[in-house]
Amino acid sequence: MYSFGIHHIQEYPNRLNESKSKRLLIENRFIAHSEKMKDVLQLIEKVSKFPSTVLLVGESGVGKEMVASAIYELGHRSDKPFIKVNCGAIPENLIESELFGYTKGAFTGADPNGKVGYFLQANHGVLFLDEVAELPLNLQVKLLRVIQEREVVPLGATEPIKIDIQIIAATNKNLEVMVEENLFRKDLYFRLNVVPIYIPPLRQRKEDIPYLAKHFLTKYNQRYKRNVTFSEDAINKLMEYTWYGNVRELENLIERTIVTSDDNHVNCSFFEKINYFRQSSCKPSIMVSEVMNLQEAIDTVEEQLIILAMEKYKSIKLAAEALGVSPPTMSRKYQKVKEKLESERNDSKKNGNKDLLEKELDNQLRSVSIVIAALINVDKIKLLSEHPSKDNPIYENMRNLLTVIRKQEGKIEWTYIWKVNEDKIINIVADEKLDIKPGEEYQGPPEMVEAVFEGAKGKVVVTPRYTDKYGQWKSSIAPIKDESGNVVAVLGVDFSAKYIEVKLKELDS
Repeated sequence: MYSFGIHHIQEYPNRLNESKSKRLLIENRFIAHSEKMKDVLQLIEKVSKFPSTVLLVGESGVGKEMVASAIYELGHRSDKPFIKVNCGAIPENLIESELFGYTKGAFTGADPNGKVGYFLQANHGVLFLDEVAELPLNLQVKLLRVIQEREVVPLGATEPIKIDIQIIAATNKNLEVMVEENLFRKDLYFRLNVVPIYIPPLRQRKEDIPYLAKHFLTKYNQRYKRNVTFSEDAINKLMEYTWYGNVRELENLIERTIVTSDDNHVNCSFFEKINYFRQSSCKPSIMVSEVMNLQEAIDTVEEQLIILAMEKYKSIKLAAEALGVSPPTMSRKYQKVKEKLESERNDSKKNGNKDLLEKELDNQLRSVSIVIAALINVDKIKLLSEHPSKDNPIYENMRNLLTVIRKQEGKIEWTYIWKVNEDKIINIVADEKLDIKPGEEYQGPPEMVEAVFEGAKGKVVVTPRYTDKYGQWKSSIAPIKDESGNVVAVLGVDFSAKYIEVKLKELDS
């Protein structure tokens, strides 16, 4: 990659040392054994030498922010500000004032001292605009002007302020398609797409998976003081998986494995135990349970493939390429499928669709508590339930486990475990969001109390919606059983009304 004659080394020792240090920084930060990632790292090193606008393109979880940070740290502006902005996380009515700032008294409710926008905060440095495709069209016009003129006019100001910044933008969307569909300005796209860097998804760089797995195992073994290793069949399973969540999903799975596994040596059966690869690791198969008209079967499979292709590529052109048909044919068939689905949705709504959706959601919530209950170490829960106390060393261990599970799942509000003695429910442990007293009787809403008693009988129950002093909820209750099938404790998982409504809308879409 580098070739210097002796006279070059003598003439440019600083340049050689700089190149070595850049190379070392990249090698230490990125794990890249695949040719595709090696190409990306070479491009990062080249781009870092210049203040050109860079567009990072790749799916969620591939490491776009890490690439942006590397370009900044390797570049000549590394001693200047590096401002990160997630364009999709700022409310639309605040984006303009956040990006460009405002003067004193610019609008009602404004900070009386005014505000310095992100562009001025990044002056002389680097501004990283993540999820740039989420910017509304009216803001795209103003961003284009700032890039072209290299000046900013804060809200309420009359005079422009000159700026000197490098812009790195990132997106997980196909901007070319968005331009075709008039969702993204063509002129802004060309301004951002000066030096594009495509970061491949993990499924296109599977050679890196064993090395990434080893890296994350080391990281989380050290953090949680474990010594977990993966068997060969476990690594093979990781390499078979599609990883639509990419490196972020792989890291989350390994952290979850280290936190929840009882054994130090994890094989493929552990993934089956937590039901992780139940959907994506197997090759798709068509299941036929009864004889049907052949054309009807062909039409059904075609509809499913069209839906899958459009969900994955979000583009008629790309979906058509994947299915091997022309774009006009794809467009016509997709329109037909959409009309059929819309008709079915309307019919379903007329026949009490909400109840059906609620039942479908309950099944999903039921699965969450079943999986978590299966991860609990029964022997530790037995010991803790015999002496439920914060002084019991098992208490903190179980509390941390429930907390990590809740944080990883994201959708869970609270998680806790009880034991049931005749007509009493006794607190054992909960995650850190709930400050319960182990050993005390649980006094909850009647819907929860009834569900816990059902859980003690070995049933998995999802409560109807109920209200307590904290808000409105649904809870999923599952028994924790020993090897003989005896219920030793009951696990509860709470879901907020907001989460429930979001999921119902997703199911209805």
